[in-house]
Amino acid sequence: MAWVCAGIAMVILCMSCVGTTCAATSPPPSDFGGVPFGTTLSELKQRHPEVSRNPDSDRQFQVYQTLDLKGVSTKSAAAFNIYKGRVVGGQVMLDSYNARFWYDKMVEQYGKPDTCDYCGDPELVIANWMWGNGVRLHIGGEMLTLLTEEGATQRHDWIARGDNPVAPDSGDEESDLGEAVRPVVHRRVTKKKKIATPPRPAPAPTIGWSFYYERAKNRFERWAASWSK
Repeated sequence: MAWVCAGIAMVILCMSCVGTTCAATSPPPSDFGGVPFGTTLSELKQRHPEVSRNPDSDRQFQVYQTLDLKGVSTKSAAAFNIYKGRVVGGQVMLDSYNARFWYDKMVEQYGKPDTCDYCGDPELVIANWMWGNGVRLHIGGEMLTLLTEEGATQRHDWIARGDNPVAPDSGDEESDLGEAVRPVVHRRVTKKKKIATPPRPAPAPTIGWSFYYERAKNRFERWAASWSK
């Protein structure tokens, strides 16, 4: 897979808060990035027309991303997670410019985290909040991840599918929106004389979410290995 995972560490990480030891006392989050959980993909695109479908999305789980999340005072790349056509959470990429803003914002909204390491350094902090309804929030590894219980489960399954060498039908934006597949119209064409064309230049190196994804995936694999010991 090529990014998207980013936030990857959170999906299993919050599953470590099993039992009754993790239970934030504040009201649980009901939205991500100002978009309520359960918002349809169509409504999301009306609010955020700039979002684009990550190519690693499939028919079961999709990621729609933007390089500048609207409605916050600091520029932040973010991704909305979609399951069954509705928002179930998302991720915010953290860096030296916005890490303090997001950590302070989460503490202000939800109180102190259930668990926290390196709390004095927003760029190194590893913090977890978890509520009784299954909503979980994780900050760590240059990522903020907020998911509903169903969102965490489906994201975990999606990541696992990405390691499958057999690539499934990944669908597209039309199938995500539930639109019928347009029939293919076959036209009779006449053969044309082939004209030699110059070779295409090599594609530019992948940047943006793909770069972040690979880093996040590596961090997740190291984290998962440490918990399995």
